[in-house]
Amino acid sequence: MISNWRKTLFRLHGWIGINLGLLLFVICLSGTVAVFSNEIDWLLNDDLRAEATNGPIAWSEIEASIDQTFPDGVNLGMYAPIERGFAARAYVTLPDGETRKAYFHPSTGELQGHTSFFNTQRFFRSFHRRFFDGDRGIVLVTLMAFPLLFSALTGLLYYKGWLKQLFTIRRDKGRRLFGSDLHKVAGIWGLLFTILIAATGIFYFTEVVFTGTGNDQALHAEPLPNVADETLPAYGDRATMLPAGVLADRARAAVPGLDVRGVRLPLAPTDAASVTGQRGNPITRDRANEVHVNPYTGDVLGIQRSSDLGVVPFITDAADPLHFGYFGSFWTKALWFSFGLMLSFSILTGAYIWVVRSEPVHRHVNVDEDKGFSLRPFPWLRGAVVSVALTLVYSGVVVFSTIDGIQYYAPQNTGHVAVTSIASGDLQGDLLCRKPCDLQNGSTMALRFEGNEMPNPKAVTLTTAAGDAVSLSAYRQYHRGEVTTTPGTAMTISLATWDAPPVQKQFKAPLPVPNNQMTTAGSWPEAAPGVWWVIAGFVLLTVSSIGTWLWGVARAFQSTQAKLKRKRQRSTAPRPNVKLPPTV
Repeated sequence: MISNWRKTLFRLHGWIGINLGLLLFVICLSGTVAVFSNEIDWLLNDDLRAEATNGPIAWSEIEASIDQTFPDGVNLGMYAPIERGFAARAYVTLPDGETRKAYFHPSTGELQGHTSFFNTQRFFRSFHRRFFDGDRGIVLVTLMAFPLLFSALTGLLYYKGWLKQLFTIRRDKGRRLFGSDLHKVAGIWGLLFTILIAATGIFYFTEVVFTGTGNDQALHAEPLPNVADETLPAYGDRATMLPAGVLADRARAAVPGLDVRGVRLPLAPTDAASVTGQRGNPITRDRANEVHVNPYTGDVLGIQRSSDLGVVPFITDAADPLHFGYFGSFWTKALWFSFGLMLSFSILTGAYIWVVRSEPVHRHVNVDEDKGFSLRPFPWLRGAVVSVALTLVYSGVVVFSTIDGIQYYAPQNTGHVAVTSIASGDLQGDLLCRKPCDLQNGSTMALRFEGNEMPNPKAVTLTTAAGDAVSLSAYRQYHRGEVTTTPGTAMTISLATWDAPPVQKQFKAPLPVPNNQMTTAGSWPEAAPGVWWVIAGFVLLTVSSIGTWLWGVARAFQSTQAKLKRKRQRSTAPRPNVKLPPTV
């Protein structure tokens, strides 16, 4: 006889499945595919492939290829191959705001191709993280970690002697018991995996809360130092940066044994170059080991080692590798993928089996002479129909948010309007206004400096006719800011260098660009043709699985109602008159 508390756990376990199972299934299935999303892109796009090599990464050559291919682009970072046989990659922002992914041969630095930021990996990571639904999506997804953990623990506590049931599958006791045993065995084998996924999901929810309250720095180690402001005049108007390969060498010299996995160049004169990598602890992200290097002198400004991290920063940098299983290369990802599939479909099958197993008994039949047979729902069923309906309604919201999220990565329908130019000392630049350049409602204006060196002005300021001064912020070759003023009115640009008085130039605020003169861009991002087939396959698998689940649950309720109706008919049928034999 199972004790009352075990019965309660069983009902709670089933309640989570029937009410939240659909949502948990979609989250877990998308996360499972996300584990191998990079490998899927590798199969779909030849540019991502490169011969495996044990030699050093040609960081300087990759940097030179980026400068040659994207002369007006901003290098956001260069990264080593994800696995053997992969190309090195870099992210580059173009003047119109689009971010491109570029792929290079890791040994020669030769460009192999570039695509939009959107691919299989981007789709599944974004969909799994937030359903492409902004803050609401990420809060909802991370909140689901709590019922997932609770479901795993209640299932564990409900079954007695669960270790003895690791291999118990009764094939000759009917389909219901066979399915129940499969669900039970899958849950036992995947218990630690489920708890790990739920725990890291709960940590992601903590990140969301801390970020939303502006306290996200509490989750990270103390920031490493950057280039001191007082040293900037010594580097001149155009600060020459050391090649990326030299910066990587300086980091390796400072941290012996560092396997450099990424080099991020500065975006502003005071930024340090960031060199990240692995050093004997693959359970953390590459960024857990970081070296800040002065990009102009090569001096090491600060070092962060994963072994020196506090508990909370360590968990922050270990959450992703543990959640997606990439800490042990291909084989741990294969294990995570297998357990992820097991978990995803256990959620659906478990809820279905529980519905079938929990058929109401005779006492829950109501008889109404006018309305006939009716079924009084169990307590666990209260709200289930509503929750499933709400899940399906939100699925419609997710469809539209996903379409908008994908289209976000389409080519930008922009360009720039050349406004004026200005020069001071060694610095010379062109002032641009991003189309449609609607300054009346606010638009981005940027001074684009010539050359590949880091522009190092003392200040760049735009002043409107109303006297509003906008200080432009450095973004590599650009100094940019948001400007609001009346088109056609007078404006002034001021360029100040370290060893000369400011140079000023007046000009008229440009007029907005008419819609018929705007460059027409596509609505969908550029992607390898197979990417769309993969996404379509995922949608088909998800919809068909949910549809099959709903159909199965409906059939189970129909079967239950039929059984109860037969019981009612038997209970209300007139009994035949039986003549008893006379007593002797």
